[in-house]
Amino acid sequence: MKDYFYRITHECKKWELVYWWIVRATMIAAILDSAFGLGLVRDEPDIQQVLQTLANFIGMFAWEICLLFGKKRWPRYVRPYFQDGLIIILWLASFGGAYINFYYSINSYDYIMHAVLGAFAVIIGYEIAVSMQKRDKTVCNVRVMLLCAFGFSFIVGTGWELFEFTFDQIAGGDSQHWSQFLAAQAADTYNNPALASPYIFDPASYAPQIDGVYHTSAEQIFSARYALIDTMEDIVFNTLGAVAAYIGIRIYPYWHKGRRDVNRIFAEEKETANI
Repeated sequence: MKDYFYRITHECKKWELVYWWIVRATMIAAILDSAFGLGLVRDEPDIQQVLQTLANFIGMFAWEICLLFGKKRWPRYVRPYFQDGLIIILWLASFGGAYINFYYSINSYDYIMHAVLGAFAVIIGYEIAVSMQKRDKTVCNVRVMLLCAFGFSFIVGTGWELFEFTFDQIAGGDSQHWSQFLAAQAADTYNNPALASPYIFDPASYAPQIDGVYHTSAEQIFSARYALIDTMEDIVFNTLGAVAAYIGIRIYPYWHKGRRDVNRIFAEEKETANI
């Protein structure tokens, strides 16, 4: 265990540790405020927010978790700088989006976050593929690495949607704006168009109206289409971000170019070993 903490403090830069813990401290404050209604943002306890923030807080220790693996496992080769980006993305999603409520006060916030998530997941996928290459000390075509990275981004995006759906059903959350409870509640208040304000599509575009009042399809809208719209919007923006990052790394594959070209390094090592 002593060696583990030594690796944490010596395999990353000091400013990174300070930065990580400053961000984590704000998450701890959000958890306490949500748990006890301290008046910072929440005046009353919000257990759903506690669970959501706690889940994202745990994700902020991804690199420290990677260090728990042995030297023959690829997570040990992941560089700590990936957590610099991961922490701020989780913070913007959980602290800014859910705790401060930017998801509702800024209509485009969710779209931007998913585009950023899709792009960052490609970068993480590329880093993981390179970590596996470093572990095996083998040469691999950069196009294969990028294909793996692009696929990893879709795994992350799908995993996030699965987490949101499961969280909503189990904890009664509002991540996808749908659950059995929310659907029943919304069916009683479907005449309020403000319920659709965070979305691209307004209820008026697909709900029949008589004298300005929504009618028979309201239950269908809130029990089915709302969740579908939210999920598909997320996937679309995840994909847009992933495509942008794929193109960027394809232009500049920073682990397969210049002095850090791992293919060149391992090819030279293999050639030297055969002499």
